[in-house]
Amino acid sequence: MDNKKSNYMKNLMLYKRIIRIVLFSIILYMIAGINNDWFMGFMSIADYLTWHMIFEFASVLVSFSIFTVSYFVYEESKKLNMIVLGCAFLMMGTLDALHTFSFKGMSDFFIANTTANRATTLWILSRTFGSFGFLLAVLIPDSVKTDIKKGVFAGLTFSFSILLFLITTYYPNAFPLMLIEDSGLTITKIIMEYIIILIMAITFAVIMYKYKKTAQIREHQFMMALVFLIFSEFAFTNYGSVYDAFNYIGHIYKIIAYIILYKAIYIDNVSEPYREMKKAKNELSDYSDNLNLIVKQRTKDLEDANSMLMKDIEYAREMQLSLMPEHLPEDKSVSFHAEYIPAERLSGDFYNVIKLDEDNIAIYIGDVAGHGVSAAMLTVFANQNVEPLKEDENEFGKVVSPEAVLDSIYKSFNETNFNDETYILMLYGIYNKTTKLFTYASAGMNVSPYVIKNSGEILELNSRGFSICKLGDYILPTYENRKMQMEAGDKLLLYSDGLVEARNVNNEIYGQDKMKNFLKKHHSLDASDLEIELKRNLYDHIGSIERLKDDVTILIMHVK
Repeated sequence: MDNKKSNYMKNLMLYKRIIRIVLFSIILYMIAGINNDWFMGFMSIADYLTWHMIFEFASVLVSFSIFTVSYFVYEESKKLNMIVLGCAFLMMGTLDALHTFSFKGMSDFFIANTTANRATTLWILSRTFGSFGFLLAVLIPDSVKTDIKKGVFAGLTFSFSILLFLITTYYPNAFPLMLIEDSGLTITKIIMEYIIILIMAITFAVIMYKYKKTAQIREHQFMMALVFLIFSEFAFTNYGSVYDAFNYIGHIYKIIAYIILYKAIYIDNVSEPYREMKKAKNELSDYSDNLNLIVKQRTKDLEDANSMLMKDIEYAREMQLSLMPEHLPEDKSVSFHAEYIPAERLSGDFYNVIKLDEDNIAIYIGDVAGHGVSAAMLTVFANQNVEPLKEDENEFGKVVSPEAVLDSIYKSFNETNFNDETYILMLYGIYNKTTKLFTYASAGMNVSPYVIKNSGEILELNSRGFSICKLGDYILPTYENRKMQMEAGDKLLLYSDGLVEARNVNNEIYGQDKMKNFLKKHHSLDASDLEIELKRNLYDHIGSIERLKDDVTILIMHVK
């Protein structure tokens, strides 16, 4: 009875979220209708074209991102619905990009952009084929798989999109008029929009039917996105000018929907491999308990399972490495250098350097409990829950303080289903290039960062703090912002405990003292050389990288 009540309350909350989104969309729609004349006078055509380009290219970027995730996941899963969904977004992204370049008022694109009909036709084609593709993808069961090469799907989809563009451009009479200058939308355009809305409504109903059976969060996010997409199409049935308020909010609905869809598809396909690997690992454990009795019968099964596990781990390793920064920010005032040495295929360390704005750079490093699959899942969680920027009604792109970031991650972690034994140690800071002030907060990072002064003095920063763990029902910690004034020539060293706890053949640890002596001796080296020499000094101590028992991460910031 308690479980049924719990599930009922959970479903009720999720449906309430859908209702709130509907109400929000209606209110936004009414505001656009009431203030349309004011909007037309306030928003110049040049400003509108700028916003239109931002909205469209943001949605194009998300479309191609969804396609990319689906494209590469298909190589492993062979699920037909996944590649169909990816191709639907590839077509929408391609046609939306061409629609943007063809918009009235933009520079000539193949032909002069003197009318809005070509861009409107491309929009309708994008929405029509995209909505059909979305519906087809949700109708195809997950169990349906195919061996058709992914390149065939992508190649045909892209070629067909280009063909539609060429026909629209050079043979405009092949399609009915969608918009007549000074008259507005044609009846054909309005009918097509309602057909698209109908398709999306059917898709919503199919997903809601699946959601009642599975209660998966992905289906719920799909429903939220479809509500925004439906309101987007309603907005595009009402505009009289391509520069009016209805056209504008139609793009806002669309970009919100695309972001929700990307989140649903990306998170679902990143998390799924980890869940499958954990299941395979548990099955292997069950087999090993009775290995002496069934060794002959199960030898081949174990070999097959192990092969699959290693393949999945390698795939997960590639996904985990993709979360690591490929390039670190660098300019005339500051540079960053990092070294990441996992002790196993899947690591428990994570770090990143993020440029927040022209003045502020976010820096964080962390270590999670354990190694392997469970640790890798925690690093994915940590990376995805860092929120250095926040949007609200009054401010856009506000830099969030380190203590607030850690507080948010702590609360999010306590809402997950991770085991109570798991925890995350983390240090998050923000460096201001103008003031050279480094502000940071620690969630129990168990090794202290060092500031290497240009004079050779070594300063140890206070890293005390409460770890991110599953004690949210009992303890709500207060994370504290601490400050360190940097000067030109100073270097900041962040590292994980795997560095100082590495042991040699005599079981002697590398240790803080040895590292501090090394830093004093080599304080004049720049960040790149210091990182290389520090790694070399570590290897000289332990003798071989194979002796590493814990992940090692080194992150150096150099104030130029």
